[in-house]
Amino acid sequence: MACVVRPCTPKDLPDIMRLIKEIAVIYKIPLNGIRTNVEALKEAGFGKQPRYECFVAEVPPQQKSKEGHTLIGYVLSVHTYSTWKGRNLYMDNLYVMPEFRGRHIGKMLLNTAVEAAWHKGCSQIRMHSSSEKPENIRFLEYSGGEDLTVKVGWNLFRFQETQLRKMAAQSKF
Repeated sequence: MACVVRPCTPKDLPDIMRLIKEIAVIYKIPLNGIRTNVEALKEAGFGKQPRYECFVAEVPPQQKSKEGHTLIGYVLSVHTYSTWKGRNLYMDNLYVMPEFRGRHIGKMLLNTAVEAAWHKGCSQIRMHSSSEKPENIRFLEYSGGEDLTVKVGWNLFRFQETQLRKMAAQSKF
């Protein structure tokens, strides 16, 4: 299969949004709960201060998906900072459409993100993965990732918008 991994451009953003919605359906997230849209992606990724980096996987038109898509996967990441390790990359999404899995496209996307992170001085890449998707965990482990939940017992926490609003209202800052 001929597949090219390249940097995302603004013209790719409708397809990125389509893939984001596919992920939401897989994880049973209501589509009306997605706050991101094409314009927000454009501003965040291609505005004055880009906040993310994204690479896309694209196949030639003769290998398009059943629905007619040629952009069939992506990896979106942001740079973070560790007080112990310095600059890191956090991969928010690494996704390949199900009909294209098993063809090393995910590995190509991962390797492209890793190469870009290494050249930018990152010392680690971090990513979360749902325990409901053991195939994703196996892929990350096979690729050399360490499961920190298993290895050192770290847990991932988040503060949702309602809690943020409540905490900010109580802040004296």
